[in-house]
Amino acid sequence: MKNKKAKIGCGIIILLFISGIFYLWRIITWEGNRDLGNLSNSCNEKYEINITHYSEFEPKQSLQFSILKNNKKIEKFGKTFAVTNNMDESLESFEIHCFDNILYVTWKNEHTPLIMFDVKNEHLYPENRENINYKNELFERIIKGNLKLEIE
Repeated sequence: MKNKKAKIGCGIIILLFISGIFYLWRIITWEGNRDLGNLSNSCNEKYEINITHYSEFEPKQSLQFSILKNNKKIEKFGKTFAVTNNMDESLESFEIHCFDNILYVTWKNEHTPLIMFDVKNEHLYPENRENINYKNELFERIIKGNLKLEIE
């Protein structure tokens, strides 16, 4: 019986040791959130969209968007996220467009809006993800300015 308890104790110690090494490795390699910067468009210079690379541990790139008005975050939107497979992490990889009072962000050379913000009404997609009609309404307005746009 003593031998069995000793084996269990050794197994627990080994498991804790391996867990500790894994935890230490994650702390050392974690880079945290990286602020990529702000995008603005000349059609409405009062608003900017801040982009932050949210996590290093995701298999896809998680992006956090914040809407700024006169360089101050609009708090009512909180954190708005999008996920993409594109792993380029520079602000130059994004483009901001404006049409019909809607600011929208895409990857360069791609045609799917990651975020759409109605400046006139201060409404944001994907903040209102559940409202598919709102998403389609915004998209129908911006596609008139760029017929190459696609939506998921």
